[in-house]
Amino acid sequence: MAALANHLDAAVTDSGTSERTWPLNAVLFASGCIVVGLIWDISWHRTIGRDTFWSPPHLLEQLGAMIAAFTCGWLVLRTTFGGDQAARSTSVKVWGFRGPLGAWVCIWGAVMMVTSAPFDNWWHNAYGLDVKILSPPHAVLAIGMIAIQFGALLMALASQNRATADTRRRLSLIYAATAGVVVALHATILLENAAFPNHMHSGGFYLLNAIGMPLILVSTSRPSHLRWPATTTAAIYMIIVLVMIWVLQLFPATAKLAPIYNPVTHMVPPPFPL
Repeated sequence: MAALANHLDAAVTDSGTSERTWPLNAVLFASGCIVVGLIWDISWHRTIGRDTFWSPPHLLEQLGAMIAAFTCGWLVLRTTFGGDQAARSTSVKVWGFRGPLGAWVCIWGAVMMVTSAPFDNWWHNAYGLDVKILSPPHAVLAIGMIAIQFGALLMALASQNRATADTRRRLSLIYAATAGVVVALHATILLENAAFPNHMHSGGFYLLNAIGMPLILVSTSRPSHLRWPATTTAAIYMIIVLVMIWVLQLFPATAKLAPIYNPVTHMVPPPFPL
C-alpha cells in the first residue's frame, strides 16, 4: 500500500509539473520556429531573391507567432477565470485580464508579427521590392520577434525562480534552451550585414561581436541556476546555427531575381556561429 501511495503521489507530481511546463515548452517551440524561420528566410533571399509573403520561411515565422499567441492567450484566460489565487497574485493586469508578464509580452509581440504581414504586402505594392532589409514593415516584424523571444525568456525565468527541488533542474534547462534561442536571434540580427566574408577581414566585425555578443550572453546566462549557464546557452546557440548550416545547403535552389552576380545551385547557408 505504501508503494502504491508513493507511485500515485509521483504520478500526481508529474502531472502537475507537465501542466505547468507545457506552456513553457509551447512558447519555446514557437520561439524556435521564429529563429529557424528567420535564418531560413535570410538564406531564401540570398539564394532565390525577393519573394511573396507566402514563402515557406515566412509561414514558419507566422506559425511561431500564432503558437505563442494562442498559448499565452490561454494562460491569460486561465489566470483570469481559473480561480488560481497563487497565479493571480503573481500576474499582471491589463484591460481587466490577468496573466504572467512574459505572456503579455509574447501576446503583443505576436500581434506585431501578424500585423506586419499586411503592412509588408501593402508596402511592396506601393513602393516595390525592398532594396534594404530594414523597412518599416520589417522593423515591426523584428520588434515582434524580439518581444516573443524575451516574453518566452521571462516566462521561463519566472518558472525557474519559483521551482521546487523536484522541478528545478527541468525548469533550469528550459530557461537555458530559451536563452540559447534568444542569443541565436540576437546574433542573426546583429550579424545580418556584418557576417559577409569580406567584412570578416575587417576590425569592425570583431568589434561588433566583442561588444554585442558578451552583453546578451551574460545578461541571459546570469539568472540561470545551472552550473555552466553561459556555456550551455552558447552551445544551444551553436547547435541551432550549425544544424541550419548543414541542412540548408542540402536543398537545391537557384536565383529567380536578376541581376545575378553569383550563380548558386543550393541554398546559401548562414555563416559559422562565432
